[in-house]
Amino acid sequence: MWQVPPGSIAASVRNVADGKSLVTAMIQAVWNDGDLEALGRYWSQDCINHADGGRRGLNALAEYHAGFASSFVGFKEVTVNVERQVAEGDLVVTHLLTTAHHDATGRRARLETIRIDRVREGRIVEHWSIADLAGLAAQLS
Repeated sequence: MWQVPPGSIAASVRNVADGKSLVTAMIQAVWNDGDLEALGRYWSQDCINHADGGRRGLNALAEYHAGFASSFVGFKEVTVNVERQVAEGDLVVTHLLTTAHHDATGRRARLETIRIDRVREGRIVEHWSIADLAGLAAQLS
């Protein structure tokens, strides 16, 4: 059977596709399905979350996700969709669109987020993100 030589263009393409698939699967499991137990399937034990002040490890990551989820308690029908992804080397950049129904105002709301994940050996090892929270707040006022 033919094998892709490490460091080749074909290996790079496969790694980029695998990284994009990994991030997409994590978003589905953790964000859409609410399965915080799934974090260990997608993230390394010593991951670094720059979106949470550079905190390290799965326990810190689980706390971050639980806190973020509690911010959306006043929303229902929350869905996170991958709008587009680009990847190069070990970095995956994902544009997310979160839509939800806000209970207090009765309005549909949208939150756009850009996330950058570093993937190594089939796990997310480092993460950065920025979300348009000002845009979200404007929709609800």
